[in-house]
Amino acid sequence: MTPGAGETIRQLLNRRDLASARHRAAMSRRLGLSESEMLAVAHLAQHGRLSPSALGQLLDLSSGGITALVQRLEGAGHLVRRRHPTDRRSVLVELSDELVARAEREFGPLVDDLERASLELSEEERQVVRRFLDRAVALSEDHAHRALSEPGREPAGAAPAPGLWG
Repeated sequence: MTPGAGETIRQLLNRRDLASARHRAAMSRRLGLSESEMLAVAHLAQHGRLSPSALGQLLDLSSGGITALVQRLEGAGHLVRRRHPTDRRSVLVELSDELVARAEREFGPLVDDLERASLELSEEERQVVRRFLDRAVALSEDHAHRALSEPGREPAGAAPAPGLWG
């Protein structure tokens, strides 16, 4: 492996994460949502329907915190509650059609630009990028899970801050 190649990719992933966070913050303002509400919307857009408790776990919120968040979003017309199709005692939440339409209009230009950028790659290149990004996502999700389940624990061999952010 070429020295620094992994660092360059890591730096690009970090830049992408930061740009994505900045874009999400701008979109949350345009949609009239707080940052936590926008994260809830993003998770629901990714997963479709979720139970409030599953959404709360993804957001690391207490049951009271997720109840308040769901009530705010429902009251604003951003999500709807539906009975669980197989467990009639349970409820699932999903994005309202109105919010989906607004979000599609707001996020559409970026989605279109990313699609065009993807089409500039050969099918083989897209497969390589897909495999790498799948792996990067899995690693990030695993580390997030560990960080949430083992608070305050320093990982062995942690890189110094400049190596992480440089």
